[in-house]
This record gives sequence, C-alpha cells and structure tokens, in this order.
Amino acid sequence: MANRSRRQKIILPHRKLIGDSIRRFRRDAKLTQESLAERAELNLKCLGEIERGEKIISIGALMRIAKAVKMPVADFLRGI
Repeated sequence: MANRSRRQKIILPHRKLIGDSIRRFRRDAKLTQESLAERAELNLKCLGEIERGEKIISIGALMRIAKAVKMPVADFLRGI
C-alpha cells in the first residue's frame, strides 16, 4: 500500500450509497453543491468527495446536510 498514489481514493460501498443519497436529495431540493456546502457549513471540495463516496462523513455533517435539504437523517441511510 505504500506505493499507492496519493490521488487514488478507496470507495467503500456504504460511503457510495450515502453519497448517492446526498446527491439525490440535494438535486431534489434544487440546490447546487456550492449552495448545499454553504448551508451545511461544509467545504465545497469536502462535499464533492462525500457525494462521490471518497470521504467519510461525520454524523454532525450528515445532520447539517439533512437539515439543509429538509429530509430526515434516516432517509440518507436507507438501503445500507
């Protein structure tokens, strides 16, 4: 693993499912990544990585996203 490129990101299935849910609810709420990042107090790059399943999302960040798109947190975890 020491030879792994710094750019290569490991995408775990549960991260991808959560990221896909966030993207879907964001689009349903007619929000851009930039506007959601601002409302949820997240860095835009971080939000993009979360949506792609590249970054682990904290419970706090998930709660802020849920509030911004007006959806229950549990809806983001369905199917996991």
